[in-house]
Amino acid sequence: MSTNLDKVIACLRCLGLRPSMHQYKWRFLTQKTAFLAKALGMDISYSFTIYVSGPYSRELNCDYYPFENKTKINNLQTDYVLTPLDISILERIKGCSDLYENQSLMESTSTIIFLMKENHQYNDENIFSSMRRLKPHIRDTERIIGLTKAKELLFKDEYMTEEIAREMEEWDRIDS
Repeated sequence: MSTNLDKVIACLRCLGLRPSMHQYKWRFLTQKTAFLAKALGMDISYSFTIYVSGPYSRELNCDYYPFENKTKINNLQTDYVLTPLDISILERIKGCSDLYENQSLMESTSTIIFLMKENHQYNDENIFSSMRRLKPHIRDTERIIGLTKAKELLFKDEYMTEEIAREMEEWDRIDS
């Protein structure tokens, strides 16, 4: 089994997921988890492209399809030890736990992150129109929430300014 697949299994275990790779839902979530972990900085060498349901790696697909590998994933069997950086990346993903409860939101968020990484000059309007074209089956509300989740996942502490901190505090007060 490849080291990359071991890393993916360790990710699923760290996130507290219980995959069943015989179901499409879990193959989908495994693909998106691996993509998000890589996009946020985890050392995973699978290549991803945009496909029908968002970022997709053919190599990952080939790694998890053999029966013995599906069984290892289902049992979360791996000796791979995540680094502190890996764990912090997965904690950020875990902070967006609703991604695992709503496949359209996971598809939207991961696709938006893919677009943001591929086209650094894209603004919200470019991303939104690309999403409408690429993913007409996803509702506008899920695209908007996906964009917000993507920004949340990609946010780095060095981006925090006093102005942004004040605005976030204001939003927190409104939510309370």
